[in-house]
Amino acid sequence: MIVRGVVWHLPSELWDDLNTDVILPSPYLRVPEPELGDYAFQNHLPGFTERLDGASVVLGGTNFGCGSSREQAVKALLQCGVTLVVAESFGSIFFRNGLNLGLALIRLPGTRSQPALAAGAEVSADLSTGIVTGVGGTAEGQPLPKTMMNIIRAGGILPLVRENPLVLG
Repeated sequence: MIVRGVVWHLPSELWDDLNTDVILPSPYLRVPEPELGDYAFQNHLPGFTERLDGASVVLGGTNFGCGSSREQAVKALLQCGVTLVVAESFGSIFFRNGLNLGLALIRLPGTRSQPALAAGAEVSADLSTGIVTGVGGTAEGQPLPKTMMNIIRAGGILPLVRENPLVLG
C-alpha cells in the first residue's frame, strides 16, 4: 500500500514525547467529530490546518502520541488532512488508535536527519516495505503487517468489519 503526500515537520519543542493532550487539549474532547481538526494543537500551534498548508505527512521524533488514550487526537489529525505520520517511535496506544482509525503510521529511525523527508518534500511511502521515497533519496522504516495495511486501506477497523464481517472469524 502506497501513501503519498507533502512532508510537514513538527517544531523542535514538540519533536519528542508529543503527548495526545498537546495534539488535542482536553477542553475540546467533546466537540463534534467533524470539528476536531479545528482544535488540533490549539494551545501550541493555533491554526494547525493552515500551518500544514496542504501537507498530509507529519514528521516527528520519539514517542509520538504518548500520554492518555484519547482516540480524538488521531481523529483531529485525520480531520486536518493528515494521512501519514512518520516518527522514530509511537506511544503504543496512539499507534493502535491510529491504525484502527485508518491513519497510516511508519516507524523510522533518525527522522530528523533523513534527506528524503525534508519539509515541503513530496514523498511516497510504501507501508508494506516501510520505505519512504522523496527527492532527497529514500529512508527505510519498519513495514506494517498485511493485517494492519488492510485496516488502513479500509479507512479503519470499523469500516473493515462492516465490509467483511467474517474478517474477525
